[in-house]
Order: sequence, then C-alpha cells, then structure tokens
Amino acid sequence: MKVFKILGLGPNEDDKRLKELVNKSYKSVKVVGRGTIRIDPKEVRETEEFKKARKQAKAIVGA
Repeated sequence: MKVFKILGLGPNEDDKRLKELVNKSYKSVKVVGRGTIRIDPKEVRETEEFKKARKQAKAIVGA
C-alpha cells in the first residue's frame, strides 16, 4: 500500500472521509463502480428524513 501512496495512487483524506460517510449511511449502500453507488430504495423510503421531505413536496405541489 505504501508504494501506491508514493505513486499518488493511494487513498487521500477526501477518499477516507467519503468511505467513512458511506459506511455510516444506509446499511444497503454498495459502491459498484467509479462514482456509482446503489442503495435499497425501500430503506430510503422508511427513513424519517424521507417521510418529512415527501410531506414538504406534497405541500408544494398541492396534492
């Protein structure tokens, strides 16, 4: 791993922070490619944050 750091190919501080953020988010988060993540939509819909945002969107749209 040290060789990768010397060549500038190892993870930097931003990479480490991003990895920590992903690990602390949803249980179903998977990094599947360069810049691509997958999250189970059901898990997202069950969060209080999503439910609150949905209510706010309904109020804006008037539905």
